[in-house]
Amino acid sequence: MINLEKCPYILDKKMEDRLLEDIKKLEERVNLLRLQGILTQETLQRYYGQKRFEHVAESNAIEGSTLSAGETELAVLKGITITGHDPAYIRDAIALDRALQRLTELAKDHNPTDLRQVREIHELIMGDRPSAGIFRNERVRITGSKHTPPKTWEQVMEGMENWERWSSENRDLPAVIRATVLHAWFVHVHPFIDGNGRTARAITNLELVRAGYPSIIIKKKERVRYIDALGISDEGGDLSEFFELIIARANDALRGLEQAAKQEQGYDPAIERIRIAQERRLNIWNTSVSLLAQIIEHELNAMIEPIKGQCNIKTFDNSLELDDYIELCARHSVSKTWSFIVNLDIPGMPSISRLAWFGYRSSQMYKQMESIENGGPSIFWSEKNPDGYPAWIQKENSAPAYIELTTVQGSGDEWYVMDQNHSITKKSTTRVASDIAKAFIQQLTNT
Repeated sequence: MINLEKCPYILDKKMEDRLLEDIKKLEERVNLLRLQGILTQETLQRYYGQKRFEHVAESNAIEGSTLSAGETELAVLKGITITGHDPAYIRDAIALDRALQRLTELAKDHNPTDLRQVREIHELIMGDRPSAGIFRNERVRITGSKHTPPKTWEQVMEGMENWERWSSENRDLPAVIRATVLHAWFVHVHPFIDGNGRTARAITNLELVRAGYPSIIIKKKERVRYIDALGISDEGGDLSEFFELIIARANDALRGLEQAAKQEQGYDPAIERIRIAQERRLNIWNTSVSLLAQIIEHELNAMIEPIKGQCNIKTFDNSLELDDYIELCARHSVSKTWSFIVNLDIPGMPSISRLAWFGYRSSQMYKQMESIENGGPSIFWSEKNPDGYPAWIQKENSAPAYIELTTVQGSGDEWYVMDQNHSITKKSTTRVASDIAKAFIQQLTNT
């Protein structure tokens, strides 16, 4: 039983069972790495060496930093001033790197995370700012959130003392649950004037690393998904989407650690040229998907504008990355990567939301295209899950027009689409977008 007493979140039994099942799979992967002797010091050093500056750059980018991972490395290791960037971003990079290095030391202490550790991490992250490590005594607002954090110092302290008490009393819960709850609750209280997001993400990794997991990276491209998931948890105590995000990133981190364990030393120019070609194809794929989403949004708004309706498509920029793209082309599973969400609102009618996400081609689509190329990604659809967890579930009968869409890699102006009858045809981007838009309207009329 997951104890969420005295914290602002709830889990029903069905959601809890599914969540524990997903966490069990993660723990089995961690244990398998240990049993196989893969978690050697050399492997861990290689993995963390590869991820160190990406971690700093992405966490700071969520807060607005413009430094790339490479520029972050130069700033941290060489103290180089990077022209064209706010000097504050360089100071933030150096400070966060120092905090994350300290985090690995704190993780060796197996006592549950407490306020002393929180203040220390925040003080390192904020550097020489006067508010470093000090809980606020003035009001703050969370940009883009309807939630109003505690207003007074006394309310902040009460919230954080409850947070610390829950951490202590639930020290034996699975690390993923602790990491997720402590992160969301911390942001809910928002105890510092600034630096709450970076501190919350550091706390999450403190919990995970302490339990033997690799640290996770929530990337700038996922900022919208991340903020939305925290907003949902603030407004109704629903952690389902935030749990999904943390579990997905934990899966990614474990896959990265597994790849680091298999990585051979040395540089192979032939392999590097292939990766460059793969990256060009990925760029075409991402551009094609973005264009498809834009045309769908345009078509739907043109249809429903006369009746005061509105279509909004939330896109996740360049949401498919090279490593995931390569895995999908090889027909290997990766964490569900979100592409875009279609939200359709018409006065007097139920709202409709559909999530478009990337997976590897189905057996039928793969067979249809095997004479053209060997594998590739596809788009699939999910709808909101009334049970709460997972937040989105795949149902073929709710997919708008097509249950699967893909293009020939390196092309992108034509799509291979599979309809509800599992019939596959080839159509232009404009035709596919039009068919999807009409299908959304048809689903509205059937509600």
